[in-house]
Formats: sequence, C-alpha cells, structure tokens
Amino acid sequence: GEPGAPGGENDSAGLRIDVLVSNPPYIPAGDIAGLQPEVRDHEPRLALDGGGDGLDPYRRMLEQLPRLAQMPRIIAFELGMGQAREVARLLEQLGEWDEVRIIDDYAGIERHVIAVNNRA
Repeated sequence: GEPGAPGGENDSAGLRIDVLVSNPPYIPAGDIAGLQPEVRDHEPRLALDGGGDGLDPYRRMLEQLPRLAQMPRIIAFELGMGQAREVARLLEQLGEWDEVRIIDDYAGIERHVIAVNNRA
C-alpha cells in the first residue's frame, strides 16, 4: 500500500510494544528437505522457511522496530542451532537494550536470545 495509508508502510508509527516474543520460522531454506518427514511433510513451508541462513524473519522484525513510537523493553526470540550469536549481535548493533543474553535449552543448545532495557 501507500506509505501512511491503512496497510501501508507506516502503519506501525505511534504503536508501542512493551514486550516482543517470537518463535518465527528459522530453518535455512536448503535444510528443509532433510528434516524429519513428520515435520517436513506436515508443517506448512511458511512455518519453517527462514530464508537462506534462517535469519530473514529476525532481520525483518529488527528493521521494523525503529518505526515504533519506542523500542520494546524486552525482546525474546527462539532460534535454531547456531543462530543465537548472530541474532544477539544484530540486537546489540541497534544499541537499544542494556543487556542481551543467550539462554541455553535443556540440551545445552543456545536456543533463546533475550534483550532487556532496564531503564524506566
């Protein structure tokens, strides 16, 4: 749509989000064929495909955040194996949060990235 029009690019202007939690599609496109059949054959591709390196949905979300009236105080993402450090780096580059942490799952895999702004 037209910027500024309903459904347009600037729809999020003035919007406030305190907490953003997301578990987006994060499988690299080239890895989908090798997934377990019960996942590959029954999950919609849209729910799996995170683009070339699996990080496209995270990049899109982070690109859109500056359009908000203010940055969320807390962001929590779930990620695929080997992706947490790059997403943490992307969050740190924005420089909006006091702390960016990587949290392991029960198998010891870096599975979550949490960014927190402690300022009032």
